[in-house]
Amino acid sequence: MKKIQVTNWLLVLWVASFFLASCSAATPQVIEVTREVPQTVVVTQVITQVVILEPSPTPSETPAPIVYPTWTPTSLPQPPTPNPGQVQALKQKGFYVYYPLEGCGPSIVRPSFDVYVSMDGGKNAIRSSPDISSAHNIIGYALPGEHLKVISGPVCSWGWLMWMVETDYGLTGWTPESDGKSFWLIPMLPPE
Repeated sequence: MKKIQVTNWLLVLWVASFFLASCSAATPQVIEVTREVPQTVVVTQVITQVVILEPSPTPSETPAPIVYPTWTPTSLPQPPTPNPGQVQALKQKGFYVYYPLEGCGPSIVRPSFDVYVSMDGGKNAIRSSPDISSAHNIIGYALPGEHLKVISGPVCSWGWLMWMVETDYGLTGWTPESDGKSFWLIPMLPPE
């Protein structure tokens, strides 16, 4: 296949060189010949050079490893203080508010719930592990209003309630429900 392509290109270049040679104006040179009648002789020279360009193999270099900064806290964060007004508002809307893990804030989500990302908090990071102390485990985002299926959890990470969720497009990972003050995962329907 490659030889056919090269042959085709050579044919195109050969035809193009004759076309260009016939179209270009030659510079006439006057040469006097010792005869009785002077003559004008036109000399035209066409030089054709075909160069086949092929990419040269480049040595494969091993890229330098990416070093991600890590955050190491100097002290453990204090357990979150729930926002009583928000908890009361959720109870009034029919949500069952409970405290699943010591050291973490309240929850309104349970495994197997269908939830959506709150419109108030922006996008939720989806992580490969429930650890929120580093950004290098973020594998995607769930946008406000996006539907998620809660698979398992919760896990308490630095005072945040983390749930394993699956998006409608198949991404599975950990995302926060609450930091004890704000709720970012809202059940689709209040439990009865």
